[in-house]
Amino acid sequence: MRGFLVALLEQKGYRVLVAIDGEEAIEIHAAHAKEIDLVLSDVGLPRLDGWEASKRMKEANPDLRVFLASGYLDPNLRSEITKGGIRGFIEKPYRPNDILTRVREALDSR
Repeated sequence: MRGFLVALLEQKGYRVLVAIDGEEAIEIHAAHAKEIDLVLSDVGLPRLDGWEASKRMKEANPDLRVFLASGYLDPNLRSEITKGGIRGFIEKPYRPNDILTRVREALDSR
């Protein structure tokens, strides 16, 4: 799915930085924090899940906009994530227009 999302977003003119796991996402964010307007992460990342990686990135930048994607989220975890300042959730399976709409809304909502 990562390749699909990258192609979709780049086709629409977005610059995309790609991480293969949560640890790499944190490293990329640290190196490019001023260039990153939005993080879109799967909850189920290897090495460090998307929720934990997002928390660490938001510690460095509390205003960071984050969307998490998942096929299913336990209601208690969803509540915890929402309280943690996550913008929202994108549910699998992804629909291209839904992703593009959510990304645009997040970027326009400063």
